[in-house]
Amino acid sequence: MAETGKLKCQICGCEISKENSYMFKGVILCEDCHMEETHPVQTCDPKALYSAKIIGQAEKPSGKDSLDDQQKALYKFVTDKGKVTLQEICAEFNLSPVRAQNQIAILRHLELVKGKKEADNTYIVPF
Repeated sequence: MAETGKLKCQICGCEISKENSYMFKGVILCEDCHMEETHPVQTCDPKALYSAKIIGQAEKPSGKDSLDDQQKALYKFVTDKGKVTLQEICAEFNLSPVRAQNQIAILRHLELVKGKKEADNTYIVPF
């Protein structure tokens, strides 16, 4: 418990009131971290891919134009290196594996990156 009488999310470290906290697998979480832990984004999701294409056609901007700053930086990291592992993304952007996978899934749905298996390793590569 933090000094202010608030709890601390054990993933991101933000302070939260007891009323706004969630217990998941014995860990105190804020709402955002709880959502990410209990409802992870699916990387290979045909419905999401189809939806992204339909929305993209209606709005006309490219997938890259709809990215937030972190997603743009992650996409640039992947394209600059050619191929990266999940662990490299986590280290470079200080993300948990769940948050990194969620960001990768968004880029995958926009057909900007994809997974590529090489021997026993899976890499994130430009689409």
